[in-house]
Amino acid sequence: MTWNEAVRAYLNTQRGITADRYRHALEDFAAWYRGTYGEEPEPKLLTDEEAREWRAYLAGVKKYAAATVNLRLSALKGLVRHAGSRLEVKGMRKVQQPIEPLSGRELGRLMRAVEQHEWGADWMPLRNAALVALMARAGLRIGEVVGLDLEDVALNERSGWVTVRQGKGLKERRVPLSLQARKTLAGYLEVRPEAETPALFLTKSCRRLGKRPVQRLVKSAAQRAGLQQDVTPHVLRHSFATRFLRKGGDLATLRDILGHANLATTSRYLHADATRMQEMVEEL
Repeated sequence: MTWNEAVRAYLNTQRGITADRYRHALEDFAAWYRGTYGEEPEPKLLTDEEAREWRAYLAGVKKYAAATVNLRLSALKGLVRHAGSRLEVKGMRKVQQPIEPLSGRELGRLMRAVEQHEWGADWMPLRNAALVALMARAGLRIGEVVGLDLEDVALNERSGWVTVRQGKGLKERRVPLSLQARKTLAGYLEVRPEAETPALFLTKSCRRLGKRPVQRLVKSAAQRAGLQQDVTPHVLRHSFATRFLRKGGDLATLRDILGHANLATTSRYLHADATRMQEMVEEL
């Protein structure tokens, strides 16, 4: 069976946009193969080495993203499998772009934008400030913040914490609060309206606040603060973790604060952000 016959037979097993993408990928491979080896490829005889060379060409010469390279490899591996053989070539691993944490100045500007934005009831700016403080100054996930009840908060003169009962993996933990986080949360508690729900954070109609309004709140505040990056609740949590480690905090303690199951997850916050890398090499 010729290359074209094998490709047609294989593509008949695919549908819609997948068939179109695989057709284009296999046409690219055939053109590369002819240019590299000077002959027509034979699906049954293709080897892992040839597939690796093509992968290197796509990533190095064509500079395709990992997802694009992997789609093309998937088309080739599917064709070879359909022809009765097999390729044991792994796809490219996607490189995750590190999340850039907010600097102290940027966090301050964000908090100021939250506190000074007057809308809704008088108590809502204080609610919003407490929401952001728990994510940015205590490292809580957005779902953990909106899941808090009044009884989960304990504030004393010299200490304070929140008990997270709906953490990831349904694990309960107690998260300590910094002085600034305690002050911000106490300010909200003084003006929080009476409500039937035990929820800590309320909507204007005194129901439990959901995730979507918090996401919009953070995005809007970042824009008003003039921050260039896309700030999300996860960026706030990430910023807390990065600042904790920069100030000498250890991974084991951070793991417990963030509610991670193991240190491997927490160690992702050890990466050097772009600003820090620039500072470290500037004087070299």
